[in-house]
Order: sequence, then C-alpha cells, then structure tokens
Amino acid sequence: MLNRILTFFQQAKVADIADIGIIALFIYLILVWIKKARVRFIFIGMIMVGALYVLARLFGLYLTTVALQAFFAVALIMIAIIFQDDLRHFFEKIAIFGVTRRHRGIRPIPQNIEILSSALASLSRKRIGALIVIRGTDPLDRHLEAGIVLDAVISQILLESIFDRHVPSHDGAVIIDAARMTKLGCHLPLSTNIKEIGRLGTRHAAALGITERTDALSLVVSEEEGSISVAEDGKIRHLNDIAQINSTLQHFYGRKFPVKKNIGLRRFLTEHYPEKIIAIIIACSLWMSFGHRTENVRRDFVVPIEYRNLSANRIVNEPKPKEATLTLSGNEQEFNLLKPKELKLSLDMSGIKDGENKISFSNDLVRNAFGLSVVNIDPGQVTLNSYQLVPFTVPIELKTKGKAQSGITVLSMKVEPESVLIMAPNTMSSDKIRIGIEPIDMTLITQTTTIAPKLIVPSDIRFPQDKSPDLKVVIEVKKEQEAT
Repeated sequence: MLNRILTFFQQAKVADIADIGIIALFIYLILVWIKKARVRFIFIGMIMVGALYVLARLFGLYLTTVALQAFFAVALIMIAIIFQDDLRHFFEKIAIFGVTRRHRGIRPIPQNIEILSSALASLSRKRIGALIVIRGTDPLDRHLEAGIVLDAVISQILLESIFDRHVPSHDGAVIIDAARMTKLGCHLPLSTNIKEIGRLGTRHAAALGITERTDALSLVVSEEEGSISVAEDGKIRHLNDIAQINSTLQHFYGRKFPVKKNIGLRRFLTEHYPEKIIAIIIACSLWMSFGHRTENVRRDFVVPIEYRNLSANRIVNEPKPKEATLTLSGNEQEFNLLKPKELKLSLDMSGIKDGENKISFSNDLVRNAFGLSVVNIDPGQVTLNSYQLVPFTVPIELKTKGKAQSGITVLSMKVEPESVLIMAPNTMSSDKIRIGIEPIDMTLITQTTTIAPKLIVPSDIRFPQDKSPDLKVVIEVKKEQEAT
C-alpha cells in the first residue's frame, strides 16, 4: 500500500490533483450537510450496510449480495423522499456557494442594530409577541406563506405598530433583508424538533423552523413572559439583556455582510477542519482504489471515416473506404472515459484534386480520442478518384414496355420538361450522358393520363443543390369506339 502511495505522488499529474480536489470538495459539502441535517446516524448505518455488502461480494455470499443490492435501490428512494427538504437545501447551498451579495445595494449600518435591539426591548417590556427574521445568504421566498410586501427602512415605531395586538398582521413574521424590511405578516414552516422547542409556543417553533431550512437569524419575543429568544442554525437560546441582543446581531451581520471581500474564503478555509481532513482522505482513497492505474492497455476499434469539406461541385467515385481499424493506447481510467461511438477518422477534402488522390492517415485525423495515444491506423492510406462536376443540359429519354391494349391507340407521349440541368464529371462528354426514366408499362394505360416517373441517373451524376427535378409524362390515347 505504501508503495502505491509513493508511486501515485511520483506520477500524479495536475489533472489527477484537480480530480481529487473536486471529489474532496463534494465529499466535504456532503459531510457538512450530514452534520447540520442531523442524519449522522443514518449515514453511519448506510456505511455499515455498505461494508457488509463489500464483504458479501468478497466472500461470494450470493443471496446476501442480491438482497443488499435490492435494499440499496429502495433505500435511495426512501432517503430522497424522507429528506427531500434537506436535499433541496443542500443543492441550494451548492448553487449559491461563493456568491456575493453585491446585488444588494444597501448594506446594514450600525444604527439598524440599535433600532432592532431597542424595538425588541420595548416589545419585551410591554409583553407584545413578535417574530423578526433576518435573511442571510439563502433565499427565503420558497419557505414563506402569505405575507404583505413591504419596502421600508428599519424603524422601531413601525416594528411596534406591526406587532400591535389590534393589527391583523401581528401573528406573522417580519422579514428583514440587509437594511430594509421587505415583508410582514408572513407564515413560516414550523420546526418538529421537540428537544429544542420544549414547552415554547408556535412563534418559537416558526422561528426555529426557518433557521433549520436556511441560514437566516430569527428573533422572537414571548407574549406570555416577555422573554427574547434567538434562533440560528436550527438551535434556539434565550437572550438576557440588550447587550446580548447587540452582540448577537453584530456577530450575524459581521458574518453575512463582511467588510472585507475575502472573509468568505477565510471562513471556508478555517471552518470544519475534521470534515476537510476526512473528505481529503476519502477522495484520495477512492482515487487509489478506482482512479489510479499505471499499466498501459491497447485496444482496437473499428471507426467510421468522415469525409468533410467536400465541395458541392466535386464527386468522389466509389468504392471508397467507409471504415478503418484504430489502435489506441492508454491506461484503464482513460478508456473508461472514452465513448467508442464518437470515435472517427476525419478527412479534410478541401484540397482534393481531379483524378487519383492518395491520402495517408495521420494521428491528428483521429477525433474524440481524449487522452489516448494513437498507435496504428489500418489501412494507413486510401486512394480516392475525384472529379470536378460541371453543368450539362441533357434530354430525357422516354422508355416503355409492352403494348397498349386492344382498342387503345396512343396518340402522343410527351415528357415535361424535355431536358434537365445536371452536374457531371468534367471527363464525360455531353453526347454520352443519358438520363432516362423507369419504363412505362403501356398495358396499364387505358385512358389519357399523366404520370410522375422515377428518374434513372448514373451514380456519378448529380443535380444542382442535390434536388431532383419534378417530371411528368403526359400520355394521350384514343379508344376505338371514340373513333367510330
């Protein structure tokens, strides 16, 4: 094992390091989510079942292996259903990871903290229930119900009037985004965490519920006791005085609205050290187990030959090769990324000349062999006969078979148009070019009729824009009784 590790560090490329880094980042995000989503025990249980599955495969326990495969298929669906809110929140976190708040033109100012602290203290003294939610970086709209849109600066008078017992909106929450109050009378999702809620009321359950789903901060005033509580990261605690309120708000605003632009990166680098170490160890282990392969492999593929940039007024005579055998070399992981159906040999026909052309296959003609070396191409070259197409106007030859039925006299047969414009190789003579139609069966003609025949064209003849002309043959006949 030590030799494999030393070999890896000796042979590691920049792409390998980047690959491990990306996987480690995903594992880190999952570990942080598991920690916050309180699914740690379920995750540990899944790891234990996974270890049992690996052992079953290793010792050839067929029935156990099949049963565990079915279990994993069902378990993934159950996890997606049970933890759909947590998973949605996890992917939202990834989507907004590293996004700054430059879209908000107004930054919180120190006076906002003083106004909020004073308003909460006043509501607490008067024992007026209140619920204030301060948005962090996560969007809140998906979790809000009802509510009235409000765009106002933070004001103590306005806050106290909103939560007045005689106002219909006093039971809802006020939403604060940066330095402005954006909504009032909002209904929030309730927490089901009995351990945190305890004997607290609905306001506290709502304050806790929004912080379980987002990174918002909730401030709640109890109507019965006048106590002030703060909820953040799915936890709730009591605040004893204005100093604690100020400290809590300053800490929250300092994290969510940093003065220095690089503070977000600093936090990312300095937080969750155990998760980072575990993620790097797991990513390196996965790479050592599945990604790192040093032995070279050679494989043959039959690939199509693509003829591109062939001028519209040029033709390549048959036969021309349609396929070639391609030998590629590389390690196992590079072949795992290869899509054989996308492999092709691409010949540039823009420089082809009249007559015989011998074109050699070179490695740079191979398309979509990402990271693999081309060892051999069989055949090594192709011989193509090409000619310039020039326009000719040639007559249409009528052809028939059989004789008209007894009593039917053919008065005339006429093809319209009588001649067509074609594109033929410049080596051909116009008097030797014949364009005909499928023979018309005269035994089937019983009355004057019009037929749209099919053209018979030599393989080296083309029509302008590759569009076959519309032809029709008008056959005029007369029956004997019509003549008497």
